[in-house]
Amino acid sequence: MATVTAADTGDSEAVEGMVEAVAGDDVEHVFVEFADINGISRSKQLRADRFLEKWEEGFPMNLLVLVQTPRNDVPEGSGLGEEIGYGDGTLRPLPETFRRLPWRDDAARVRCVLEREGEPLGAAPRNALERVLGGVPRDVSFTVGSELEFYLLADGKAGYEPITDHKHECLSWATEEVSGYFDDLSTWSDGYGVSVDSLMHEHGPGQLEVLFDYGGPLDQADATFDFKRLVKQTAREHDFWATFMAKPFAGESGSGYHLHVGGLEGGGGNAFGADGELSPFGRRFVGGLLEHADALAALGTPNLNAFKRYESGSFAPYTASWGYDNRMAAVRVPSGTTRIENRIASADANPYLVIASTLAAGLHGVEAELEPGDPAEGDPAGDSPTLPNAPELALEALESDDELVSRLGTDLVRAYCATKRAELDAFRDVVTDWEREQYVRTL
Repeated sequence: MATVTAADTGDSEAVEGMVEAVAGDDVEHVFVEFADINGISRSKQLRADRFLEKWEEGFPMNLLVLVQTPRNDVPEGSGLGEEIGYGDGTLRPLPETFRRLPWRDDAARVRCVLEREGEPLGAAPRNALERVLGGVPRDVSFTVGSELEFYLLADGKAGYEPITDHKHECLSWATEEVSGYFDDLSTWSDGYGVSVDSLMHEHGPGQLEVLFDYGGPLDQADATFDFKRLVKQTAREHDFWATFMAKPFAGESGSGYHLHVGGLEGGGGNAFGADGELSPFGRRFVGGLLEHADALAALGTPNLNAFKRYESGSFAPYTASWGYDNRMAAVRVPSGTTRIENRIASADANPYLVIASTLAAGLHGVEAELEPGDPAEGDPAGDSPTLPNAPELALEALESDDELVSRLGTDLVRAYCATKRAELDAFRDVVTDWEREQYVRTL
């Protein structure tokens, strides 16, 4: 992967627009932003004059920030701590990603790529996706679309409470309950570069789904990252909490991340097939997803809570299976335009890694001519191998998946697994109410 320099970090129009905007009187602060290993937005806030002075050479960033857990525990063995003397990397702004922050009147942000010693950092999720895209055959182009569910919560006397009180899937009055929130979300989305087009109340209380446009893999990963940031910040402006946590409430629906993948051949035809039937390319792509399903679960199910979403007999996948228009399978071929939907990931997964791993697994299936077997009809439980039921098992599957490690990069997999094991260690140090209720009086 080539080093990014000031000369090629964006076209001249994007550079000129960014510099002129920051030099204006109404931008006082610029956030230099990047996605960490979890897909969480991290940034530095700079004064406008400081940004203009230094943006071409980039800004230093402690690389351990990239691999901290969501609660900022520092993992061991990530490759970015003691191994490099706790050194810094460089945040290199991408001028074409410059956006005003719609919820503020004095600030903007620009997304950055991470480098170390002049080279793209292998452990950075966005760089890993670019690595995978470099292996896509020239006669194939992919489009992807992200569908994510999330919960909108309010602070209540008993803790977090859903903003609607029951299961209200697509009920009009329940959707109207959040009209003010959606008004701001849709208004702000255009200027932020993620144009949202619809809102649905999902099955769980307070559970919503907002859809936005499909795009190329890298553009869609960027848009999904921005979308999650926009959803959460808009919620704070309304004194709500928006969470993409996979299973915030026991007994209620989990929040999934359904990734739709389309493919075009050089002549413009559908690479995945036609009339609802998969082509040989499409079948082998599905075969690759099933071959690497356990590793995909590690990247798409990023924490202990997310594994509680997997449930036999539900629309959350439980097995490494595929089917035509079958929402109980991990991989679905929807009706209509022939495409492939990876349903393994939960909404809290890192979009760069979900997209990168899906394409990497599918491309291996095509190259190795992996066949997926017969499609499942109805509930595939009992007929197909189960997905890992614990993060430890999934992480082991990822680390031992030589093909996926090669395509994503050893540095990325090492950093990711170190971070996720640090999360598990933090959980093991917590004694829960459930344990006290079970054991104080009985043992």
